[in-house]
Amino acid sequence: MKVNTSKQPSLPVQTSTGQAWKFFIYSAIGIFMFFVPVQIGETSSIMLDHIVSWIRMQFPALVPYYALIVIALGAVYPFYTKTWNKDVVAIVFSLLKVLGLMVAIMLMFKIGPSWLFKPDMGPFLYDKLVISVGLLVPIGSIFLALLVGYGLLEFVGVLMQPVADLENARTLGD
Repeated sequence: MKVNTSKQPSLPVQTSTGQAWKFFIYSAIGIFMFFVPVQIGETSSIMLDHIVSWIRMQFPALVPYYALIVIALGAVYPFYTKTWNKDVVAIVFSLLKVLGLMVAIMLMFKIGPSWLFKPDMGPFLYDKLVISVGLLVPIGSIFLALLVGYGLLEFVGVLMQPVADLENARTLGD
């Protein structure tokens, strides 16, 4: 099977200087936030991690309640939008979200069985996983938008297309 690797010539696209600056500046900020390790104090990590760590240190009493609010909103949303029963998967996930909310409330207010409060169970999961992910995802999505929203993803895709074409041709026995 032959793979057609010839490309149709495309018309030149007119871009303004402002669009080019947005591409370079916003893409550079996104790359910096996700891929460039920065030493702050004794910690070397990406800036996104430094931001999440700073928020956790500055607002230690509020962050667990923020996570509980996010969990509550996620549990209530399918019922509010009336999508909780559209299929079997939605029903199961919606019920598990409600169960997760109940467990989060139990952990937050220290109500429930003793096994749930063992240091390697509930407190570990809530403090290390739920809070970290609950902060990382919304903040990370802001900077991820800088990587994909201003053309970097498409730019890298165009650069990688010849490599993909070679790999496809090799795989198909060309």
